[in-house]
Amino acid sequence: MCPRKSPNFFVAPDPIPAREGAISRRMAGQWVSNRESYEALFSGAREEISVGEVSPVYLQSLVAPERIREMCPEARLVAILRDPAERAWAHYQGRRRDGIEARESFEEVIETELQEGLPDEVAFGSYLGCSRYGHFLSRYQELFPRERIRVYLFEDLCDAPRDLLSDLLSFLGADPSPSQSIDLSRYHQTGQVRGALRRYLWTRSVGLRTTLRPWLPEGVRRSAAPVFLRELDKPGLEPGLRARICQALAPDIERCEELIDRDLSGWLES
Repeated sequence: MCPRKSPNFFVAPDPIPAREGAISRRMAGQWVSNRESYEALFSGAREEISVGEVSPVYLQSLVAPERIREMCPEARLVAILRDPAERAWAHYQGRRRDGIEARESFEEVIETELQEGLPDEVAFGSYLGCSRYGHFLSRYQELFPRERIRVYLFEDLCDAPRDLLSDLLSFLGADPSPSQSIDLSRYHQTGQVRGALRRYLWTRSVGLRTTLRPWLPEGVRRSAAPVFLRELDKPGLEPGLRARICQALAPDIERCEELIDRDLSGWLES
């Protein structure tokens, strides 16, 4: 795998919407934006069966699939989809935690998005827009053969991670027998930093962290984050607001259900 998570190369040309703030724009300025730099990320590959990278924002742009096909026509594509309402809530909580989102009311954020209308071409910065899997996934299915697209659900990852990994390895043409155990605990870091002082320091340091990110080795960043993120308060999504989100996203959920041929009725439950 590419040593850098979220190089975001295939969305780098997309304009950053006006709804995004200064910190998000600075982060976008650090995306890999030229082909030479992108290909250099894979310079360590030798005789591996498959090489790849992870950039979740590729499912937030209608143009990204065309760019991927143009440069990597034989690519195999993998997505793991989470309950859209829970994904939007976790997205908001994560950006609040990191000091990127200043708005304190998720309900007001959602109502604003619904009043303004959900984005069509690029969903960056839109909590509901990023949950429109059917809308964005359909473009991939138009441009790539179905046998080169694999879509899992977040429940698959949580309930049977080894089975998912085995299927994924088989999809990539590798040995389908996972040789390592899978620990998902360190990835569940959605929530608010516990403790007023630690929360203040982590949130207010977002500008500095963003500036230093290109210069700090990933190992340094990983060792620093747990100091603040090891204890998080994890409030749940208010049922009434979940129902509002489910109602708004119902047509897209039904569309996604048809695209991936999976029962997604649980995503519509309030």
